[in-house]
This record gives sequence, C-alpha cells and structure tokens, in this order.
Amino acid sequence: MVLFWRVRYLDSQDNCFKDRDLWLDTGTLDSIIKAAVEATYDLNDSSRRSMLRYRHLFYEGRPPADCLGFNGCFIAPDYFEDEVGLELSYNRMAVILTGNPDAIFFPSDMTPHDVEFCVTEKPPVNLDKIYLPTDQLTIIGYFSRDLREMLETALYKDGPGSLSGPAFGGRWSLKTAVSDEEIRSFVTIFRRLYMGKEPANFSKAVAVFTGALTSHPIAKWVQAIATEYQNAWQQPPDSVPMLGPHTLPFTRERLIDVYLYTQYAHQPDDKRTREFNECLAAVGGNRSSLTWLFLTEIWKAAIQIRNAGTVIADFFDRYCLAHNSSLSVLASIRTDHPGLGTMEKKAVLEARIIREKAEELAIVFWERAGRPDGGSAVFISSALEQLRIATGRVD
Repeated sequence: MVLFWRVRYLDSQDNCFKDRDLWLDTGTLDSIIKAAVEATYDLNDSSRRSMLRYRHLFYEGRPPADCLGFNGCFIAPDYFEDEVGLELSYNRMAVILTGNPDAIFFPSDMTPHDVEFCVTEKPPVNLDKIYLPTDQLTIIGYFSRDLREMLETALYKDGPGSLSGPAFGGRWSLKTAVSDEEIRSFVTIFRRLYMGKEPANFSKAVAVFTGALTSHPIAKWVQAIATEYQNAWQQPPDSVPMLGPHTLPFTRERLIDVYLYTQYAHQPDDKRTREFNECLAAVGGNRSSLTWLFLTEIWKAAIQIRNAGTVIADFFDRYCLAHNSSLSVLASIRTDHPGLGTMEKKAVLEARIIREKAEELAIVFWERAGRPDGGSAVFISSALEQLRIATGRVD
C-alpha cells in the first residue's frame, strides 16, 4: 500500500502557509509496523491524528515510479508543521504570524463564546457558598444520570451513518454502524433530555446551573451553548446532499418531532402522519434521506448537550460531595443490574452447544475410523450434519 499525506505547514521565512506532500510505501516496512500503519489508516479516525505517530516514516516529495499498491490519500485537518517538519501549536503559529509573544491563535471553528471563555479570567467556584433546594438539585441529578446513559449509547459513539448517492438511476441508500434496536435505545434517552415536558431536560438543567453560578464565566459559556442549541431548532437542517443548496421547508424541531411522534415514542395521529408525509415529500419521497437527516440532527444535538452537560454533571458531583448531600436519585437500570446483557442470546447458545457436541461426536467418528491423518477435524462437517438431523434443526 502506498499512502499519500498532504500536510499544511507554516514557513517562518515568509509567514505563509504552504502544502507539503508526503508518501510512504508500507511494503518497505517491518511486518509489524506495516500492519500497524495500515490498520491505523483503515480505522480512519476523523482527525487522522492517530497517524502522527508514523510521521517519521514518510518521505517528502513524489514516490519513485516503481512503487506499487493501492494508493490511499488523506490529510489531518487539525495538524500543522513548521518548515522543518515539526508539529506547530496554535500558539506558536500566532507568535510567528504576528511577532507578538503574547498572541493567541484560535481555530476558525471556535465560536465567539468559546473565545470569550478562553480569554476571560476564571475565579474558582466556591461550592460552600452555593445552596440548591432539593427540587433544583433533583433536576440536575436526573439530567446527569440520563446524560451519562446517552454518552454510552452506540449511536452517540458511532454516529448517524452515511447516505450513499443514487447509482444508475437508483435511490439514496442509508447505512449505519448501529442497529435499529440501538437507535431506539438512544432515542429513548435523548427524548428525556430533549422534550420540554420532561422534568429534568437539558434546558431545565442549564437554568439550575446558570442560576447557581450566576455571572461566573463558566455559567455564561454553558448558557451560550444552550442558547445556540435552542436557536438551532427553528432552523432547517443544513446537511441536505440530495438537494444541494436548496433550503428545506421544515425545521429541525419539526423533523425530530415527527419521528418521535410517528416512529418511536407514540403511535401517530392524523396530524403527525400528515406532517411526516410533508417532510418526506420535501426530500423527494426518499425515506433513507429523511431518516439520515433525522439521525444526523439528533446526533448533533446530543453533542451540544454533551458539551454543556458534562460541565453540569461535574458540578452536580462536586456539589453533592461538598455538601455531603444524600439526594436520592433513582439509579440507571444498567447501574443497578450489571448482569444485563451478559448471558448468551438463544441463537448463540444453541450454536455453541451444537458446535461443542459436534466436536465430541467428531472424535468418536475419528476413533471409529481408526484415527486417520488429519485428526477429528476431518469429521466435523459430518458430525454437525448428523447432529442437526438428530435434533431436528435441519434448514
């Protein structure tokens, strides 16, 4: 395998960003390193920073003509170098570009409230001077419980999947790493954090937290994320590959609600069915496209909830410790019952038992045949077939 890596670097001679092309023929590497490099490339983490450990193996320029193999190309978006190939931090870039030793460099994707929080002095939070009544403490307690449940779900970890474009006049196709059952598990938890009528949803937890810390910079930052989160609900989804630059006629809130009310939390009534069909018509009637949009939007919302929510959950833990709080929050079922999911599923259990008995039977067949070369493994297929017939498990 021949890998190509384009690196962005800052030349301190003229203070200009430039590209550096690197290559590596993995066939020239030690077998263990070769396997590690190719595995890391194939795992394809979003930032590609995991490839940095192999930076010293790459050569600059174009590979020789006799390099053969599959060509893999990639970049590491958040990685920069100086002119001699050493990693360059954002702060070092700021100093080089401005000549000011106190300059600070912020990535372009940072929001104004992120920048403000970074440059604002942050006094310590004195928990001894903060008091929360039981009802408010209960809100952030249950919010923290459900947040941690959500962060353990498969959909949160693996994302909403991908939408493949139509081929030869076909339709868009949705593929995910998570099952329908895992999606339903995520939606059940997400709904408790999202729905306005839930007693400990995200917005109510933010209100308790910001009310307790008032003008502290961390409270302003959490409130800014919550405001951004709320404002986004009235905007149309912004990831619509099948429609190009066109804007959808429904909001993120409408999209999520029609799925919750027709597919997950409720049986649909006429109103919700009509709304679902209106959303479906807006994407050309393709359910794969609409479902991908739904999964993408709830996943993005979960990330926003996590960004602010982990701060709230940490505050809850520290507050309870500082005040020796005995607040009773019903634990998650998965916490109370660690044995959930540890038993074999019926199909797995049956397959294992049949296999084990077939192996025992194969030894009997082998011994009856005079122990020929190849051992009992030669008789496994015959043993499995006869065991399935005897147990009535014939396909």
